[in-house]
Amino acid sequence: MKISLSTLVILLLLNGCMYSDSQIIQSDDSTQTELRDRTSFIRDSSCTADSLDIIFYIPENCIAEITNTRPLKTDSNVVLCCAAAFTRLENDVIDGLFVIKGTKIISKVNKGLGGGLTIPYDGNILNCSIQGTEMGSKLDSVFIAGLTADSSSFFQQIQLNRDGLPLVFRKDVSLFQRRAVCILNGRTVIAESKSACTLQQFANALDSAGIDNSLYLDMGSWDEGWFRRKNGKIETIGLLRTATRRQSNWFVYRTKH
Repeated sequence: MKISLSTLVILLLLNGCMYSDSQIIQSDDSTQTELRDRTSFIRDSSCTADSLDIIFYIPENCIAEITNTRPLKTDSNVVLCCAAAFTRLENDVIDGLFVIKGTKIISKVNKGLGGGLTIPYDGNILNCSIQGTEMGSKLDSVFIAGLTADSSSFFQQIQLNRDGLPLVFRKDVSLFQRRAVCILNGRTVIAESKSACTLQQFANALDSAGIDNSLYLDMGSWDEGWFRRKNGKIETIGLLRTATRRQSNWFVYRTKH
């Protein structure tokens, strides 16, 4: 892993050694009580890597999961949610293999997507894995049987970084805000660009920030998501937010019981 100043800051946040400016505890006593009471929350940290401003959403006392049922803000156990796999434009169905705790929701493999995320049954954010799929060719009956046997979850997406290197995206020159699920120091976190950029710019920035493996999350018009701060306040994320009603699946951080 490349160790940069931005990486060191994020590693300190992972270990709970510091807060981002937006999470400085206020002096009001009621706020102080709220902050102490909520043990599952998202810690956000910003850095600049390879000239791109990135926000990291770091889960505290959470588990990870994917779902095809829209999470509700009224469910206080949901700490973060955002679109995960792509949604097919023609029918609003999940695009690619999608498995929830061993149950196949979508069995058709997308042969144009080179990566995927596996989440263990217990949702442990230290045991999630991002892997290359060789454009779906590895997602055969044996792979799916393994997910079923382990009651694991899985979805397909574009892999951006693999084993410490950014992948190459020569054809994609579109500019969108970008978001990815990443493995940082063995822990699953979410990274997001503050502004529109290409996939290549985002992958390069994640590499500079010390990310070894990352997987894209659905963005563009599907970019709306939200997270819950330590004081319980809900923050909306995403710049466009025009196709939120068409989202078909979500990556979620949930309270760890």
